[in-house]
Amino acid sequence: MVKIISGVIIDQTQALTLAEFCQALSIPKELLMQMIDYQLIQPQGNNPEEWRFDSISLRRGRIAVSFYHDLEVNLTGIALALELLRQIEQLQHQLNVLGNKKTNN
Repeated sequence: MVKIISGVIIDQTQALTLAEFCQALSIPKELLMQMIDYQLIQPQGNNPEEWRFDSISLRRGRIAVSFYHDLEVNLTGIALALELLRQIEQLQHQLNVLGNKKTNN
């Protein structure tokens, strides 16, 4: 049996339109609009026709969609989880910086 896999290759410097972003995440526009309302994703631009989504938004979107579909977490819970993940990444970065300063002394 042959399984066909399709995907979208995203350049990290390339910003996606609303339609491209929905396609990359395999979600309907309505779900994306809810994610934006909950500030899970923050597009650049003034209105949906001008919105652009960068690689950071794509990463957050993938995590949010995974929580939403796989773990059945609601959007409020996803917002909390994403904030906690951001804080953990920030703390890990600070630890790395401190560790590098210690080894360089």
